[in-house]
Amino acid sequence: MFIKKLVGLLIVGLYCLVIAVALSEGPMVSYLSLFLGFIGLITLTILVSWIAKAIKLVDLPDGSRKQHQGAVPLIGGLVLFISFVYGAAVFGIDPFYQFVIISLAPILIVGTIDGIRDNGAPISFRIIAQILASWIVILLTDVYVRDLGDLFGQGTVHLGQFGIPFTIFAVVGMCSAFNMLDGKDGLTASVSVVIISSLLILLYLNGIIYNWGLILILSLGVFLAFNLNLFGTQRKIFLGEHGSSSLGHLIAWNLVYLSQSTDFITPVSALWFVFFPLTDALLTIMRRIRIAQPITHPDRRHLHHLLSDYGLSDRGILFFTIFISILAATVAVVLNLLGISEYYLFYGYLTIICCLWLLTRNEF
Repeated sequence: MFIKKLVGLLIVGLYCLVIAVALSEGPMVSYLSLFLGFIGLITLTILVSWIAKAIKLVDLPDGSRKQHQGAVPLIGGLVLFISFVYGAAVFGIDPFYQFVIISLAPILIVGTIDGIRDNGAPISFRIIAQILASWIVILLTDVYVRDLGDLFGQGTVHLGQFGIPFTIFAVVGMCSAFNMLDGKDGLTASVSVVIISSLLILLYLNGIIYNWGLILILSLGVFLAFNLNLFGTQRKIFLGEHGSSSLGHLIAWNLVYLSQSTDFITPVSALWFVFFPLTDALLTIMRRIRIAQPITHPDRRHLHHLLSDYGLSDRGILFFTIFISILAATVAVVLNLLGISEYYLFYGYLTIICCLWLLTRNEF
């Protein structure tokens, strides 16, 4: 046991050394830094898991919504944050994304407290943290949704300074959507990988190397290895509220930046990139309103619960979700490349929402 701990500490030391070199000498892209980052992230995940269990930062089964076995560390968000910092230091990213990483602090702090407390942090605290995180990005970068594109076919819809509260509302909503999706192993992280991969492909086809996207995908890959038990059930970890909300925050700001500060994607196509989490959240909220239930009250009214009730296995639900996400992301990439009119994308999405509502409104 002592030898294993010593080896682990040596790997962590090498991991920190690479970060120190990168910070002092600028981006250092090499196979060595990639290898050390991968090994270091695995090692740190194991070490942080031990700490999480010691301080009770774990998720316990309740026999209803939470049907896993044993106490599972809620450290996914913290581990991903460490990986993002490492990747940004070593490989170099656009300054905008550096500020987005910084903005995660309020979400991580409140989410970690929520995981440790028996009754969790009040939902108002979590929303305030998400609002504060969005304000940090806006104040440091002056990036927010200034227009919605040709949403209705009558010309560009300009928001002006009203775009600031609109952006905050949209980002907080996306945090909630990704948090709602986090009900089965691998769902939120896998959907995030699909979204980021589609953006990476789109930018590559436009001649842009998307380092930030590569960092996100590699980091999420390590998390999924633990979350899907590839290192054994005893090494399993969950994203936690802070992890799922952080992913929603990151992806929302990716889409805001690319649609407002570049011409690679249109604002309306963002609906298609985040098709599954957004659609799941909207339908869930609509069902809760229909039965006069608070929209923030957790329940089993999500699409993955519906699929589970139909007899689909957890892996089947994961593959189905990934398939739908890939399909929607492909639509978004192709339509952006072809320059299809934005109002077609908007009205097309509304049509799908209406059809899904009519098909599922009586299922719960």
